[in-house]
Amino acid sequence: MRRKDREVLGDENIAKIIEQCTTCHIAMIDDANVGMPYVIPISFGYSLMDGVLELYFHCAHVGKKLDCILKNPNVAFSMCVENRIEIHEDVYCRSGRFYASVVGQGKAEIVEDNAEKCRGLTLLMERQAAGEPQSAHALQPSGSAPSMHATPHKFEFTPAQAAAVTVFKITSTNFTGKSKPGVTGAASEHP
Repeated sequence: MRRKDREVLGDENIAKIIEQCTTCHIAMIDDANVGMPYVIPISFGYSLMDGVLELYFHCAHVGKKLDCILKNPNVAFSMCVENRIEIHEDVYCRSGRFYASVVGQGKAEIVEDNAEKCRGLTLLMERQAAGEPQSAHALQPSGSAPSMHATPHKFEFTPAQAAAVTVFKITSTNFTGKSKPGVTGAASEHP
């Protein structure tokens, strides 16, 4: 990383950034299109322990991303959280947005084990539901706002439920965190 002053180190600090992200962009090779890159934004769940990042995703049983992964499991990924922009009136080229990001490379694979598949779906749902109203579609008493989770909702999946989708994961030990101070959470704590 060229800007060592913006590097974020340690699983705990990188997890603080990931917790603020809701979408992961995955880059893969599209062999059907003369080896051109193919990038998709997708919801995710994750596990980060001892320098190993596992990103979990779900999708239909067929589709372009699965075709790409099966032909070439090497992928890259990126996720970020953006905050306010800082404008330098004297020199506009010095302007920029405060942000925190995690980028990396890894191997994608289809999850076949039912227990891991259910775990991946649980991580995905818990990650996506964090901080969201308990039910966006639930009818609320007249004039009241939806209640927020006081504690994270526990999602559990059965193998039969997990069979309705394909779960794939990216395993990475080659990832970095980066921040431009000013973002809430991990990035603002980073010197």
